Amino acid sequence: MTPAPRKKRRSHKRRGATRQPTGVFVQYVGRMFATRFIGLLIFFIVILQMLDLLNNSTEIYAAEGADWRSMAKYISLRAPQIASQFTPFAALLGAVATLSALNQRSEITIMRSAGMSAQRVLWPIFVACGLVVAAHFTFHETVVVRATKELTYWEANDYQVDLPPQTDTRTGVQVALDNEFIDAASAGRANGVVRLDGLIVYRLDAEGLADAVEEARSAVHDGAAWTLRNVRSLSVTGEPGRLIDEKTWETELDPDILFAMTLKPDRTALPDLMKQIGELRRNEADASDEMTSLFARFSKPLSTLIMPLLGAIAGYGVMRSGAQLLRAAMGAALGFGYFVAENLLIALGKLGAIPPVIGAFFPLAIFTIFGVVILLAMEN
Repeated sequence: MTPAPRKKRRSHKRRGATRQPTGVFVQYVGRMFATRFIGLLIFFIVILQMLDLLNNSTEIYAAEGADWRSMAKYISLRAPQIASQFTPFAALLGAVATLSALNQRSEITIMRSAGMSAQRVLWPIFVACGLVVAAHFTFHETVVVRATKELTYWEANDYQVDLPPQTDTRTGVQVALDNEFIDAASAGRANGVVRLDGLIVYRLDAEGLADAVEEARSAVHDGAAWTLRNVRSLSVTGEPGRLIDEKTWETELDPDILFAMTLKPDRTALPDLMKQIGELRRNEADASDEMTSLFARFSKPLSTLIMPLLGAIAGYGVMRSGAQLLRAAMGAALGFGYFVAENLLIALGKLGAIPPVIGAFFPLAIFTIFGVVILLAMEN
């Protein structure tokens, strides 16, 4: 009667023994990847921030009253941009370095001999990358967008010390309509009144060429119509005409569309960006730039998830002299190719050459398929 319980106890111990190494394995590989990822990301931030400071320190210290606090402010605003931009690349190199180290010590061979599939070996890195994706998206929306907006405003004002808070103002405004091209130094809105300063209006003919030009010190929209102030007409040859104190501006420019078209997607929070896109669509304006930027806000963090697939080639194969370095270089090259394709298609999407969703997600889809094919080939 006694052997039966012993068999049950033995089988229970064997089941526990098969579960325990899995948890240890996930922690071991996940910790290896996290250490390398964080180290590489810090390395990129420090090196690129130093190079950026060398390029901009003269302009920062040229502002009246500038001191070390101006430099610290610049670093606090620029470093988040660098961190967000290079997070996927740090994940790629972290995956390559982790898998290369495991392969060099024959640990992947041991794992495969124990019955683990290639996907199972990569699973801890995928889990870590999923956490990185969530952190990256949250960090970008809560920190990077605000820092980019503040840094752009500060740069536009020559790094002025004690700069007043930014208002609802646009600088370097350029808007193209059917029969005119509008160029203004700035556009502001307060208490329902919209004001353009440093305005130049190019009247366009049927062929899209300027046949008349008007310069105005300012243009004001009081809710009913536009009024130009201190306006002067120029001939095609550039000869100035008579100065007029004030005149009505007959234009198709809508103030709401003006601010929607000049809102920069990379400095705009997601709710405001979606509101901007809705405003442009209601007025049948081109929203390719804004739509592509909206989709890219999701596709760029998600690109971290495919980095283990692209870097997996570094962890498989027989260890030979020089072969490991070659496979690691191939994995890094695949990731670099992804970033080139991503930037190219996003640029085409913003220009309207391809649909925005294709520009943002096509590289992610293609390289995911390519990485899965590589992984299956290595598995077989």
